[in-house]
Amino acid sequence: MRALVVAAALVVVTGCGTSRPAPPGAPASPAAADLGATDLAFVDLVIPQNESALAALALTATRPGSALRPVADRLGEDYRAELALARELLARAGRPESGQHEGHDMPGMITAAELAAVGAADGEAFDEHLEALLRTQSEEACTVARAELSSGTSATARELGARIERSRAEFLALLGAP
Repeated sequence: MRALVVAAALVVVTGCGTSRPAPPGAPASPAAADLGATDLAFVDLVIPQNESALAALALTATRPGSALRPVADRLGEDYRAELALARELLARAGRPESGQHEGHDMPGMITAAELAAVGAADGEAFDEHLEALLRTQSEEACTVARAELSSGTSATARELGARIERSRAEFLALLGAP
């Protein structure tokens, strides 16, 4: 599994592969011509990262006393907007969601087992466990966003990367030192 994570990271960081140009005379949307291999790998990873984080954030709705609830509401807005933009980028590029990272136990991806564990926790233990999951997810999202910013070619995908990096950095600053 670690090899798969390293391979995925290398694709994102190095931009392995190339995008194929549209055939001569074929109409191509600007987004389709604009998304390179690194951009596509980035967007493919943003979707499951954000979906798994949203599932974790949703748990605060069942915990009215959670200190993370107001933060979760604000973060949820960011994650949903980023998710919509990632899906829009794929749609404009004529690419389906790959689903290649769904269910993977990799950095930045909150697993079903982790969701179950945090969901079973109560009180302060709930907040502590959820904060730890969100901290790890945010740190990895920053890493992936920085890779897009350094190697991506699409202005729109890079804007998404900058947005994610800024949002997660703000969240991490709000949490303070671990």
